Amino acid sequence: MLPDAGKGMTAGKADLWNTSGGGELANGRSLKEFGAVCDVSVLADRDSFKLARQLIRGGELYLPSATYSWLARDRLISVRGQSIGYSLVNQFVRDGELLVVYLPELLDEISRRLLYGVDREVPLTDLRAAMLAAHLKMPILTLSDQFTERLNDHVGGQKIWQLDVHGNAGAILAAIELYGELASDLGSYLSRHQNGADFEALVEELKRLRLDNLRARAACLQKIRQPHHSGKLSLVYLGWDITHILREYLEQNIVPPEVVGKLYEKSLLLIASPAD
Repeated sequence: MLPDAGKGMTAGKADLWNTSGGGELANGRSLKEFGAVCDVSVLADRDSFKLARQLIRGGELYLPSATYSWLARDRLISVRGQSIGYSLVNQFVRDGELLVVYLPELLDEISRRLLYGVDREVPLTDLRAAMLAAHLKMPILTLSDQFTERLNDHVGGQKIWQLDVHGNAGAILAAIELYGELASDLGSYLSRHQNGADFEALVEELKRLRLDNLRARAACLQKIRQPHHSGKLSLVYLGWDITHILREYLEQNIVPPEVVGKLYEKSLLLIASPAD
């Protein structure tokens, strides 16, 4: 475990193990039925953010509070070679176009442990955004190929399914519903195989078992009517390997078994990007 990683992880903190879907907004607003967590590429400039709003038409855009706090402190940050300025992001927040969401302490710790486990090859901003998206059971929206590439290269990313949908409420909600089902299935499957079985093999086995259902659901999703001016999204259902951390939590009795069982559901991400 990281130095001080377990600090505060004691009984008596009622919300510590609250890792089920849902999030607490910094401004007290409630979560919408659908939306997306922003990768930093969305926040690089006004045009990128405008494109994101068009792609998630009618939904909300979210940002981890830790990333926003880092911006507020340093005023300018650089992630994957992209500069992100506080003044612009703060304007999005003040205008109500970008909502800041708290990530539970335990999920933030997992993000930090992943960071050190991959020798910082994946930025902490990416890991926190991915974990927040898994927590909210919503897609993470990126405009950069590097986001997914780094997860594939360094966090054992395994694609389960990919499809293109129109960026409207009906299609996105249906895609999110499928995401929730797959996350639950993958979580249960991984939880039943906690004896060190290969993550890639388990993901491939689940994909094989769900293949016919995935094809049918994808066909239905792609038939959802396209509204005027909606963009088109490429959606990737991607497994990422956090199982070694969860097994350690279980073996060392750091986290209750029932919580670890739910944490396995965070092993699936839904990554959205503009379709070609």
